[in-house]
Amino acid sequence: MCKPLSLYFHVPFCVRKCAYCDFASWPGREGDWRRYFEALENELKDWSEITDFGRLSDHYCVQTAFIGGGTPTLAPAEVLCTITDQSRVLFPFAEDAEITIEGNPGTLTPEKLAIYRSAGINRLSLGAQSFDDGLLESLGRIHDARQIGEAVRMARDAGFENINLDLMYALPGQTMDQWIDTLNAATALGVEHISAYSLIVEEGTPMAARVAKGEAVLPDEDAVNAMQRAAIDLLARAGYGRYEISNYAKPGFECRHNLVYWRRGDYLGLGCAAHSMLQNCRFHNPENLDDYLAGGRRPDRQRLDARDILEETVMLGTRTTQGIDFGLFSGTDPARLKRLIQADLIAIENGFLRLTRGGLEVQDAVVLELLEVLGC
Repeated sequence: MCKPLSLYFHVPFCVRKCAYCDFASWPGREGDWRRYFEALENELKDWSEITDFGRLSDHYCVQTAFIGGGTPTLAPAEVLCTITDQSRVLFPFAEDAEITIEGNPGTLTPEKLAIYRSAGINRLSLGAQSFDDGLLESLGRIHDARQIGEAVRMARDAGFENINLDLMYALPGQTMDQWIDTLNAATALGVEHISAYSLIVEEGTPMAARVAKGEAVLPDEDAVNAMQRAAIDLLARAGYGRYEISNYAKPGFECRHNLVYWRRGDYLGLGCAAHSMLQNCRFHNPENLDDYLAGGRRPDRQRLDARDILEETVMLGTRTTQGIDFGLFSGTDPARLKRLIQADLIAIENGFLRLTRGGLEVQDAVVLELLEVLGC
């Protein structure tokens, strides 16, 4: 029987690093583009051969694929699409496979978008972040608000019927009015999916240095929660259902690829810094681009035991509004769960335990409590 598999391709090239970015991405490496995509093709071929997981193409059918970065849309489209073409040669794909490419609005053209569609890419995820030009500049983004709308219109003309916009809140200096304006601008474009992420200041980034020097002031926890609540309410009124802590979709447009992660499905990551999970074994490629180009692959492997699997199931599954199978709690102390219900942090419905709106705001704390209930 063919099992579902998701593919992730990491494309680590960008125009310049954003102020908040700690992802594996490198500007100014245009000379490595073709060499990198050749390495991706070779890695794909390796996985189509016999491995210690067996011949993947004999057991799996690709249901979703995701090309992330970096800025994948910076590379020449015909070069980038060699990986989708090659993956279809080496692996069986479901007829309705969801294939996503991430892009920056400032790097898209009608010609690129047409090539993506002809290669079978049917979902576009745009890193919009904000519709305020001042905030975009402070983040180090290479596009402006006008280009976001242009990118959506070009994508529609190219035939894209499934478009996501990534948005960020809790930015230094961001007001609630600016956040509401960004949400309204995003919904006015009629996209099918919106991801709304709170800024996380990562150590070693320019943003972290600004915060440390007092040059950038972050909003307090109450302001962050208020922005999140505003997004939930505004997006609900606009027809976007919240199905995960940071993700909202019109009916039927939930990101199938990301749901694989939250539901612990099998996925294969290719490229530098790409992570994988196959048959309850986690592994990843080297994060350094040069190490990957030199042939480094999968240096660490972790075979998950029953406790690991249970912990991941709770931590990842409670991010979704559907929640986790309540059967996991069979035989546990009902009094502890009752306290969480009375505190309006969890709810039990239709055989699932899910976090309430308030519970999702403090998900980490609720997860710790649930794991204690389970004896972890």
